[in-house]
Amino acid sequence: MTNTTTIYKPHGTIAQKLVQMMQDFENSNRIKQQQVGEKEAAPVNKAQKPKHKISANKAIIPVIIILAILHIIIIFLIMSINRYTGALSQAQRSAGIYSNDASSFMGNTMQLSETASSYILMPQTENGEVNYAPLFTYAAAFFSNHRGEQVLQNFKTYDVSDPVKGLLAEANTSSDYMIETQLHSLALMSSVYPIPDIEPLNQIPLPALTAEESSMTDEQRENLSRALFLDREYTNNRGQVNAKVGQVIGMIQGAAQAKAGEMSAVISRLRSVMWITTATIIVILVITFVMLYRWILNPLGKFTKQIPTGEPLDEQEGFKEVTVLAEAYNDVLKRRNALDAILRSAAETDALTNLQNRYSFERYILELEDRKSPMAVLLFDVNYLKQTNDTLGHLAGDRLICTAANCISDSFGEKCYRFGGDEFAAIVEDCTPQSLQKMIDKFQVYEKMSNVSISYGYAYTPDLSKTTIKKLIDEADRNMYTQKRETHRKHDSR
Repeated sequence: MTNTTTIYKPHGTIAQKLVQMMQDFENSNRIKQQQVGEKEAAPVNKAQKPKHKISANKAIIPVIIILAILHIIIIFLIMSINRYTGALSQAQRSAGIYSNDASSFMGNTMQLSETASSYILMPQTENGEVNYAPLFTYAAAFFSNHRGEQVLQNFKTYDVSDPVKGLLAEANTSSDYMIETQLHSLALMSSVYPIPDIEPLNQIPLPALTAEESSMTDEQRENLSRALFLDREYTNNRGQVNAKVGQVIGMIQGAAQAKAGEMSAVISRLRSVMWITTATIIVILVITFVMLYRWILNPLGKFTKQIPTGEPLDEQEGFKEVTVLAEAYNDVLKRRNALDAILRSAAETDALTNLQNRYSFERYILELEDRKSPMAVLLFDVNYLKQTNDTLGHLAGDRLICTAANCISDSFGEKCYRFGGDEFAAIVEDCTPQSLQKMIDKFQVYEKMSNVSISYGYAYTPDLSKTTIKKLIDEADRNMYTQKRETHRKHDSR
């Protein structure tokens, strides 16, 4: 929240200065008009000829009206092109999403079939142990959101034709049959080669065996398990899934291509009209430039020498049009300076978590060298980020990082930083061991509530002048990695 407030404050200041500048401009115009009126009322010295001033308004107003109309036309054309281009992009993105969903459904179905097959056809390893490794992959695929029913529900909300939904429903029926057969086969085989009672294997919903199946010998149940899996109907259903999902993808891409062709033709016509309108504007501008060269461009020569220096232009120089140009440039110059301040703020903020970044952290610790107050430095490292990225994808990993960032910032205040990746830091000033412990307790509660694992380590000093910030960071880093190793050791020993 602090960073956001800092970003928006400059805009308010610029707006106030712009209003003040416009008021000053109006006041100066009134003064100039009064001065001109006084000069016209005074007797003219015959030896000195008055300057012949030409009002550019009379000549340029008709041109402005024409240009305004043409610009409105161009704006309308640009908006229309953008609208059609956006619709075309959205249609292509939607087609990609639909195709990816259908492909993920087919991939999930094949993964379930192949991993179940690996266990059923080879339930034991060469060492005589149960070959339950493929079942981990099977469980992950079984509980993923790419299952047929989930994808089918997604397609009910998609803008696709009824035949596409019908084909996908038929593919889902075949997939459901395959899954029922897989679970039945796994139940038979697990009765001979028991599956360990560990997550997520114990979450697989294996059906209970019938009385007849329970009375069979181990060899009979094993043979029946393979027979179910190698049955022709199972193979036919697998082929149906591939064929129908392939048809779905083809129909989605075909519809997207047809729609893209229609929109591209409309965009091409709009662009042709826009080019004609633009050419007309260019011709008018050339004529206007020739007409106004003598009365406006000459004072602009002075401005060209001032602009490279970055200094404000004299807003009293030249005719009104030149003055307006000078005012516009000065406004842009002020806005640029304000934008520089905004960009500096953005450079110190991590885009994903909105925490301050490593640059901000390093800049801040340089300011702490002369402090004598109590201080604590905490370093954090998110556990199991790689596993999350590998199993659930990088979007899930980003959510994990954001969750960890919230836990840290909510517990330790504003001075929280993200170094990059899964590494964070926090600095707590003017704290006591008791207040620091309360923050850590609060952090651990948030960590548990958010279902995230974060290793941390900290270093505390009652007087920063008796040590250095680097020593505190090194000590916190060692403590953090000690806890991280212990966390992974406990996890690996389960």
